[in-house]
Amino acid sequence: MTDFQERPPTPSTTRDLLAEIARATDLREGREGVALVMRTAFREGPLPLRDLARVVRMPLPVVGAVRRELEARDLLERGQGVALSPSGQRFCREELGLSARHDPRCTGCAGRGIVLEPALHEVVAAMTAHIAAGPPVDVTLDQAPCTPETSVLRALAMHEAGAIEGREILILGDDDSLSVALSLLGKAIGAVPRRLTVLELDPARTLQLQEAAETHDYPVEILAHDLRDPLPETLRRRFDVFQTDPPYTVDGMSLFVSRGLEGLRAEPGLPGFLSFGDLSPDDMLDVQERLTLMGCVATRIRPSFNTYAGASILGSVGQLIELRTTRRSRPFAERTARFAAPIYTGEVRPRERRYRCKSCATIVAVGSGETFATVEALKETGCPTCGGTTFQRQHAKTPY
Repeated sequence: MTDFQERPPTPSTTRDLLAEIARATDLREGREGVALVMRTAFREGPLPLRDLARVVRMPLPVVGAVRRELEARDLLERGQGVALSPSGQRFCREELGLSARHDPRCTGCAGRGIVLEPALHEVVAAMTAHIAAGPPVDVTLDQAPCTPETSVLRALAMHEAGAIEGREILILGDDDSLSVALSLLGKAIGAVPRRLTVLELDPARTLQLQEAAETHDYPVEILAHDLRDPLPETLRRRFDVFQTDPPYTVDGMSLFVSRGLEGLRAEPGLPGFLSFGDLSPDDMLDVQERLTLMGCVATRIRPSFNTYAGASILGSVGQLIELRTTRRSRPFAERTARFAAPIYTGEVRPRERRYRCKSCATIVAVGSGETFATVEALKETGCPTCGGTTFQRQHAKTPY
């Protein structure tokens, strides 16, 4: 392998090299994003690509594209995960000025600020069984249930903020089964909400949540409701806390938070909890602008707090944002009309995937606007030519 000093990168300056890679991969974080990948590989590598995406808080396909560009420039090499080549090691030391490998993050909480004590392992075990028995994920609704540990950690974060005991809590969308985690945690530590109400669109999720309430014997109100429609009048201005993990679009986030504000009493200082993907600075600015428009202040942001079993496009992690209402808080969406703008990722950024039937080789397009919106729907119906139910994804030539 050629040494870095013998074959300097082109273009000649470090800043230009990193900027070139950022442009080649359309990286929204720019050259600093490429530098972050290099720093992480220097301090923590070698590590699996999925773990690298989680640490740098970038989508998995994007990190994969950056890795390929760095490999092409002899700065990374393949082996036991993502690792710096000898040239990459020297680049980090001499060009980026890196030397320290000390990790200051808390080893007990992995930087989340919340610890799962052994006494709560039974709660996690119960959540594991509940989530494992859940219905199939509906990707058209941006469903990506969080892990059992995350659901309990999220409930603990609410407890830390004083948002459970004696509170009337509104959950807007619950494919993460937070209502179950709150109830099981309440039994374990004695932190019981005064009222717990869930609004959920997916009938299969609604049924599972109802069955869990009966199994574990806790009070919860579960209502079928499409949040594109205003809240029922009986739910307006009745709650102390809202929690939501909305679709991963700015309009989707704005709508769900807006409905949460509809449900809260007209008082400043009430808490809201928003789970959302770890975003680039520009995208995060869009989110913060919408929150400011609604008169909400973010009092705490916990990056990479949530871990998801799926959602590899987001690096399988997301942030938890703690909000507080102000005297200027007001809903973003009209409360008298249905919200008309697209809110789900498949609607805002439609992607067509192609699958080949393994029985007859027929190619079937899957995506928004197609006969089959998801591959799950295709498998359930079968190949339109032969009825086969086994398919192979046909990958595009480009990484995105």
